[in-house]
Amino acid sequence: MTVLPVGRGGVPDASAAGRAMTALPTVGLVCGATATALAHGAHALGAGAMLSGIIGVGAVLALTRGMHVDALADTADGLGSYAGPDRALEIMRSGSVGPMGAAVLVLVLLTEVAALGALVVSGAWLAPVAAFVLSRCLPVVLLRRGVPAASATGFGAMVAGSQSRVAVAMTALLCAVAGAGLAGAGPADGGWFGDHWWAPVVGAAAGLLAYAATAGFGRHVVFRFGGVNGDVLGAVIEAGTAAALVAAVLLA
Repeated sequence: MTVLPVGRGGVPDASAAGRAMTALPTVGLVCGATATALAHGAHALGAGAMLSGIIGVGAVLALTRGMHVDALADTADGLGSYAGPDRALEIMRSGSVGPMGAAVLVLVLLTEVAALGALVVSGAWLAPVAAFVLSRCLPVVLLRRGVPAASATGFGAMVAGSQSRVAVAMTALLCAVAGAGLAGAGPADGGWFGDHWWAPVVGAAAGLLAYAATAGFGRHVVFRFGGVNGDVLGAVIEAGTAAALVAAVLLA
């Protein structure tokens, strides 16, 4: 899930890929800590909100090889085509980016940059990290048993249905915990959550709402594509990151 040399290398089998999906929130922790630290460092050196956000988001793009933004564009093109499953999947595999994919990609990245920059300027440390963790919880919802793969080949076929009921239930709990973290600023005089004692409760509810929304999106992609694939998983991560960062700004 990143360029970091973790594990034995080589092509993973279905079992290893399934375990990697279960561990995705850990990847979110690494990505979130990296983005937050670099964005805060840039701001400390005099960079404004937008430039700090660009540095933080850009670091995550480099860390993940941009595969989630590529998946987001492909999924947007597939959904925007209003074609049947076979044709939609063909569009997603084409490698080119259409107008729908380009527009969604620009909007999501701008949202991430602006929201991360706003959080950094406000002094928030916990909230942006929690946003990246929450976004990496969401694909687990789509990989619960009973949700088919869109095709018989590809990464989606390896991981579809790989998550047990226990893993999915624990992910729901983690979504609530990460959601509560969206309200966290930093160890200031007022504490991690400042004077807004209610904000973690609202954040936890937002995390559970993201969980439910992802499950609903999963039903839609099964209808549109016949199942889930790697592009859908990456799109959920990228869109989830943007939404979680915006929620953190609103809860600040």
